[in-house]
Amino acid sequence: LFVNAPSVRAQVTIGMRAEPNEGALLDLKQSQTNGSANASKGLLLPRVQLTDLNELAPMLNSSTDTEKAAYVGLTVYNVERGSCPSIPSGIYVWGGSEWTPILNDGGGGGGSDVDPAGPGEVGVLKDPRDNELYYTGDFGTAGIWMLENLRYIPKAKDCYTHSAASSTGTTDKYYAFPREVSGTTAYNDLDNIKSTWQGSTKLRKMGVLYNWAGATNGRSLPSNDEADKAYVDGYEKIQGVCPTGWYLPSDRDWNDLEQVIADAAANVYSTEAASSMTSGFRAATGFRNAPLGKKMKSTTDVNTTDIYSTNGTSKSAATGGFDALLAGNVSGSSYAFGELAYFWSSSFYGDSNAWHRSFYHSNAGVARYYCTWSALLSVRCKKD
Repeated sequence: LFVNAPSVRAQVTIGMRAEPNEGALLDLKQSQTNGSANASKGLLLPRVQLTDLNELAPMLNSSTDTEKAAYVGLTVYNVERGSCPSIPSGIYVWGGSEWTPILNDGGGGGGSDVDPAGPGEVGVLKDPRDNELYYTGDFGTAGIWMLENLRYIPKAKDCYTHSAASSTGTTDKYYAFPREVSGTTAYNDLDNIKSTWQGSTKLRKMGVLYNWAGATNGRSLPSNDEADKAYVDGYEKIQGVCPTGWYLPSDRDWNDLEQVIADAAANVYSTEAASSMTSGFRAATGFRNAPLGKKMKSTTDVNTTDIYSTNGTSKSAATGGFDALLAGNVSGSSYAFGELAYFWSSSFYGDSNAWHRSFYHSNAGVARYYCTWSALLSVRCKKD
């Protein structure tokens, strides 16, 4: 008895009776009236809402390592619906342990960022929330950092719980804009200040100033001081106001960064030669490690109304230097624009303070100290 069996192909065509292209396992075609295969419609990917880039949910509510491995290559379109934290909409591919964006509506995400090639080299970060571009730098064992001050204005769609207020000294003023003044001046005209900031290339380079709640996005308080604590000791990374994939550096992150810049030879991050760190610098407070402050400060004088020389020797952000700009701060009615640069860490101290770093125009050191959460300081983000 002979049975004629039809031939079996491993390749499949959907949409018309035609042979699939030789190199395709699945060939989607659309038949036209003349019999051609000139497709006029696209493939609609599964639309989901991702809530955790390290989990397969919502496809699987919980998953084992074996299941995670089995889904490598799964491709979906994430629909952003105000989840907290928000994951930008776009196409994501499961790689076995995390979702990786391959096309993002904001133009950012992992697809368009360019990491620096090595110490002293420059990369580019595109923040998908507002399409702002930032230079980034490789600091060896201290990781990749933004070389410019964050200038993101929080928006409701990001599930950011804080907003600006127009009066000084209130607990609900979470961000503000640098002003080209120094000394003490009433800080009570937020809308006009924002308009001035948005229209000034120089002021936008100064970034946005955030209080600690704004910088950490309302971080809940830990139970003890986090001075120079490592993540392996239980300290958590805080994304805060930083873009997805970046976080607000801790006190230890800042200490690590200082060590790398101090050890670097001339013309890696600064025109200064390598310098030694002071004994016990990680726990010391106040200005320390001169001439490290000079090596991290920008050479650009930012104030035109009350000129101070920065005494800085950092390379520019465009050429790989830390390039700390003296954008000042807001503490009560004081600004210090053009005199000082302040940067938050995510590390908690005491009942109402957090660790920060500051640079003064006439001091060659870097100040490690703590200040009240209500002060508004600059933010630099570190890559996760």
